[in-house]
Amino acid sequence: MRPACVTRFSSQRQSQGIIDGWNAQRESPTVAEYLLIQISDVHLTPEGSLFRGTLPRANLVAGLAMLAEAGLEPDMFVLTGDLANAGDSACYEDLAEIMDSASRATGATVVYLPGNHDLRSEFRRHLLGQPASSRPINQVHWCGDLRVISLDSVVPDEEFGALTGETLEFLGRALSSPAPDGSILALHHPPIPSPIRPMARIMLNRPEDLAEVIAGSDVRMILCGHNHHEGLGTVASIPVWVSPSSAYRLDVLSRDATHGLVGSAFSRIDITERGATASVIPVPVPGSKRS
Repeated sequence: MRPACVTRFSSQRQSQGIIDGWNAQRESPTVAEYLLIQISDVHLTPEGSLFRGTLPRANLVAGLAMLAEAGLEPDMFVLTGDLANAGDSACYEDLAEIMDSASRATGATVVYLPGNHDLRSEFRRHLLGQPASSRPINQVHWCGDLRVISLDSVVPDEEFGALTGETLEFLGRALSSPAPDGSILALHHPPIPSPIRPMARIMLNRPEDLAEVIAGSDVRMILCGHNHHEGLGTVASIPVWVSPSSAYRLDVLSRDATHGLVGSAFSRIDITERGATASVIPVPVPGSKRS
């Protein structure tokens, strides 16, 4: 039987307690297996395209169709920000329809979290069904005994990311009691640098603040986006996975400037008793020229 998934928003209080680490404190002797599909930096536009040859909506639909053709049935889709390129209401409505269809077909829960291209008010209204608000969008989601915590790292009118005191306190409360199968943490801005210097300058500010909260916790992996290329690192000895973008790729051979490349990919996150692993799922798209 597949685990049931539910969402709890930041207005709900979390149970209290102290944890000393995932391996020492987990409550069950075995861990259920979970499959998460991470989709990042979708960048939907009303026109359907960004730079020449880049079709964000078509890429997303093609990737979801590819998963369906392969018979993949994830427990959860995790969309890690920059979902609409300019925060357009119509793009959020379109995305909700696309992902609702994928959710119905697979039974998977859909988790949305914002990036620096998103507008919180429109994001809340059209993707979360909440009243418009400019407050950070922090959520706790449960998939069986696996806890998925999504954080809002957006700084309004800026490209770099940061976690407010409110968000760090939310995270501390959420992690105050261990989850039987551990926790996955998701946010848009990576707490690790990109080899592309302009992207490294707009990563998450003060990653040490995040490290202080999650050190010794039951977080098994951190999922991020933003960079438009895959990356792997650690924070507080916890693996950090940076997913490629479904809209387009950035050329990691270019250190001092951002060069967009036609390309698309999702990530699959497999969680088992032995650990959490991340793999890239390339989405075939025509063309490979630099913008």
